[in-house]
Amino acid sequence: MASRLVLFIFVLCVAAIVPTITAWGKEHIVGDEAGWTLNFDYQAWAYGKKFHVGDKLVFKYQVGAHNVFRVNGTGFQNCVRPPASEALTTGYDTILLTTPGRKWYICGVGKHCEYGMKLFINVLPLKVSAPITPSKAPVPVTYGKEFIVGDEAGWRLGFDYQAWAKDKQFRVGDKLVFKYNPGGHNVHRVNGTGFQNCIRPPATDALSTGNDTIVLATAGRKWYICGVGKHCEYGMKLFLTVLPPYYP
Repeated sequence: MASRLVLFIFVLCVAAIVPTITAWGKEHIVGDEAGWTLNFDYQAWAYGKKFHVGDKLVFKYQVGAHNVFRVNGTGFQNCVRPPASEALTTGYDTILLTTPGRKWYICGVGKHCEYGMKLFINVLPLKVSAPITPSKAPVPVTYGKEFIVGDEAGWRLGFDYQAWAKDKQFRVGDKLVFKYNPGGHNVHRVNGTGFQNCIRPPATDALSTGNDTIVLATAGRKWYICGVGKHCEYGMKLFLTVLPPYYP
């Protein structure tokens, strides 16, 4: 009897110590009331939303009028459609987000993708909730300030981005937003050598929505370039140093 009591207490202690993984399972109706349709800005719809592993995307549309393909970054940028057999066509297509990272979706009917019927999102890892324990360590305060790169000029040729970044303070938790005309430019994150020599990563690694939001998740030096044509060589590049989060 005593041994069973000890085992029960041990199990309770382990349950209190081990973090519990919570799948939020939030359902996102793509486009909300508009659904999956033409003449709708899906990047504006996705902007500011948080998508986590375990969430669901639901594409609602009239059967036969549209469909849904999952593609890669190149397929998204150039509206390259996979084989028709890979299309989702039920009119209420539910996609479970099972892995973190960038995800791209297009409509493969006619020229719908070219007319803007496409969605890019960045899926965050599954949230882990751990028991709260008393701590005397300072709690970081993340301001989450949003910087529009280039301000009114946006991300374009003929602009001095180092002058723009000078004297600004970027901290962990802040966001960079690269605004530009989709197809005219893109955004690559590179290392110092890639920045200096304009070495472009694979095209599939490019951000290309025209409203690319990057959360500054770690402190240190960060480098960004445009990978279109000779844009990087013509000065379309940004270097900045990210400071740790502020401690009150």
